[in-house]
Amino acid sequence: MSNRNLFARSALAIAIVIAVTGSLVTLSPVPAGAHAIIDLESSDAIVGRTSAMTLEIQHGCISGGGGTMKVVAQFTAPFGEVTPGSLPGWTSAVTTGITTTTGTTTTTAEGQTVTWTTTGAAQPFSTALMIPLTVRWPYRAGAYGIVVSQTCSSPADETVWSTPAQPATAGVPSPPLTPLATVCVLPERLTKSSAWPKRTTQTIERLCSTVR
Repeated sequence: MSNRNLFARSALAIAIVIAVTGSLVTLSPVPAGAHAIIDLESSDAIVGRTSAMTLEIQHGCISGGGGTMKVVAQFTAPFGEVTPGSLPGWTSAVTTGITTTTGTTTTTAEGQTVTWTTTGAAQPFSTALMIPLTVRWPYRAGAYGIVVSQTCSSPADETVWSTPAQPATAGVPSPPLTPLATVCVLPERLTKSSAWPKRTTQTIERLCSTVR
């Protein structure tokens, strides 16, 4: 099955779940490990605008079932200012640049890195972590991925969520099909309206079929 058809079928399945339940609870259509999910709640990501998002870490690390001690999110150069919200029991820091290490080689790219660290005990494995942020969205419409790493303890483990997934739109979080947290940034003309269902399954499919 092509990525295009998979995207359309996933969007339709999620739309049905929301229509029936009236909520965003239990949206996973297939089994998965821990996931990093973008939830835009009721506000689309619109080019050049600043709005809120929630980064959801669904549970602790897969290997050994350890609790979460640190979360790192990498926002690439197209993103504007990123501001972490208050998260009880955690501290946050925003640094310039994105550093990636592969084997013995370390590279640095433009962008912002946001790091959250616990001030006390680890987040229990079975407890989801809901991280609030305010983000200025890129000035070009399309799908954008945010690579997220999760570090756990007891036992120590790190998981990097970086495989492309369906992007989030208003009321439809990026689902836990594959781990990359992805957002669809829309032009002004595609803001939520009475034509929203058609927009979601057709126009956005074309606009956000490939992660930038």
